[in-house]
Amino acid sequence: MNAPPNLVNLPLLSGAQNFRAVKPYAASGRRLRPDTIFRSGELSRLTPADLHHVATLGIRLVCDLRSTAEQSSFPTSWPSGPAPAPRWLDLPDRDDSDAGPGAVFSLILSHPGDTGAAMAMEQMYRRKPKAFAGTLRIIFATISNGAALPVLIHCHAGKDRTGFVTAMLLAALGVARPDIVDDYVTTASFFPAREESIAMADWARRAFGRKIDPAQALPLAEARASYIESAFAEIETSWGGVDRYLRETCGLTQEARAALQDLLLTSV
Repeated sequence: MNAPPNLVNLPLLSGAQNFRAVKPYAASGRRLRPDTIFRSGELSRLTPADLHHVATLGIRLVCDLRSTAEQSSFPTSWPSGPAPAPRWLDLPDRDDSDAGPGAVFSLILSHPGDTGAAMAMEQMYRRKPKAFAGTLRIIFATISNGAALPVLIHCHAGKDRTGFVTAMLLAALGVARPDIVDDYVTTASFFPAREESIAMADWARRAFGRKIDPAQALPLAEARASYIESAFAEIETSWGGVDRYLRETCGLTQEARAALQDLLLTSV
């Protein structure tokens, strides 16, 4: 369910930030089936109304990109009832931050304004293609082999890990790059970046003794087009393009890709 344009800044779930359906973008001469790919942040605080709404979506596959520690600290809430429970994929448990928070905050402190945080984000996104290859391999294989849909992809904030994995799924379907970037930056309408930057600055002070202006941390909470473009740039440099990356590193054969498209796309 896509938010109406005049409500784009209101969350569909009051207890989960950045929960939304991916728009039915054009892809490979067809179009993404509406309400087939959902994306979100963590789901530990769903209200009764939220749980009722989730139950109506019929989600059958959940790709939780968080670490085991995150899942334990913020356990997912899910509606109970007569509907079949979704399948939770067993995904690799790894630290995909690619640079410890200490290194990130050192970059922030050593560069004026928001330059350091933006640099840290772009570096992190350049490492994502390698870090998430195993995860993508599992997701592609599961869906192309006929797993029940719709699918929900989520992490803690629903922005970075979810943003990259969703971008690669859309690329596999043949969605045009501008539309993939559009989906990524749409997060800005659903995610309270300024509030998050204040929380990040406070956390840096408490955890690391680093005093950081929230304005300096703001890029960490934003969904800038340059971030996801950094991931695509790395794929171009290291693999020569998305198609080769998906095929050789993520195991997405031509047959599996065709199956994926048949399951997730519909005639225009």
